[in-house]
Amino acid sequence: MARGRAANQKAGNQKTANQKAEGGINEGMKATDKKKALKRIAAVIAAELILAAAVVWLLDPFYQYHEPFFGLEAVLNDRENQMAGTIRNFRYDSLLVGSSVAENFDTEQLNGAYGCNALKVIRASGSMADLLYYVEMAEERQELGNIFWCLDIFAMNASPEVQMFQEGIPRYLYTATPLDDLPYLYNKEILLEKIPAMIVSSVKGINTGGAAYNWAADKNFSAEGAMRWYDRPKDAGKDIVKKDPELYREAVRENVNMLAGQLAAHPEIQYRFLVPPYSMLWWDCAWVNGEEEERLYILEETLAMLLSFDNTEVYYFQNDRDIICNLDNYMDMIHYSPEINRFMLEEMQKGNYRLTGENREAVLEDMRNLVREIHEKEIYRYY
Repeated sequence: MARGRAANQKAGNQKTANQKAEGGINEGMKATDKKKALKRIAAVIAAELILAAAVVWLLDPFYQYHEPFFGLEAVLNDRENQMAGTIRNFRYDSLLVGSSVAENFDTEQLNGAYGCNALKVIRASGSMADLLYYVEMAEERQELGNIFWCLDIFAMNASPEVQMFQEGIPRYLYTATPLDDLPYLYNKEILLEKIPAMIVSSVKGINTGGAAYNWAADKNFSAEGAMRWYDRPKDAGKDIVKKDPELYREAVRENVNMLAGQLAAHPEIQYRFLVPPYSMLWWDCAWVNGEEEERLYILEETLAMLLSFDNTEVYYFQNDRDIICNLDNYMDMIHYSPEINRFMLEEMQKGNYRLTGENREAVLEDMRNLVREIHEKEIYRYY
């Protein structure tokens, strides 16, 4: 009996040993399966990441890497995100520079008139410093023959320091290296919204070609629409306190000098400046707020400097009464209809509205008279 119990115990021990061995094998197989599963998951994730980055790189709605592929038209409708890429990667030999009042210019009109290939370079409410930042970026990458500059009066008393990056514009878009582009390459909004919208716009021809950044569709250009943006005081003109010249003259001089430096550094470029026509609402508002002299001072200093260079032409539209005193041309105090943009380019091509050393004083005197006519008479056609 003792031998029987010993045999049974031995058999039991052998069975337990076999079970442990089988368990070890099963655990090893499970561990191997887990590793394989993890590898498959990692491979799928890697493939998805590569695919997402490849789609963004190939279609590239901000034009960070190249001009459009697959026969698509360049769709330019997001100036802050697309400006650096287009300056860096597009082919052009001329620039059209300005703020939002320049966005409705048709560069094809310029190209046909001057035999050039112009890139639209826009900065909303563009200060001189910000616009020069873009211009200098372009000069580093292309040989420029022409710069057409829609020169805003307000740009000449803005901060002389570059301001754009203080407003949340992504810095990675402005660097040439792709090493900091992960927020662009892996971005759900880019993949699911920007790229599909870009393809649709390209097919439909929206914001393509000379209509880059054009915003005029569905805007209300009318006296009623423009006047909504200016609540003229009922006691306008009473107790006007003129702005102290010391508060603005230094900034104006700094901006004038920056622009003069640009012109002097590039005598090979032909610059054509257009001074755009802001509505009489803008000038009446300046008078009410004691800023009329500031704005006239800006004109005097800037125009005198521009005309001192041989490689500049200046076209002055700000004193065209038929434009600025007709509020049906505007949607607010400064933004005019695309018909005005087209008119200015046509007149510039003909050599009309050109400011020279000979007529500068007469034009500025006429401007002073017009500003006075606005707040004494013209504004009361509407108020």
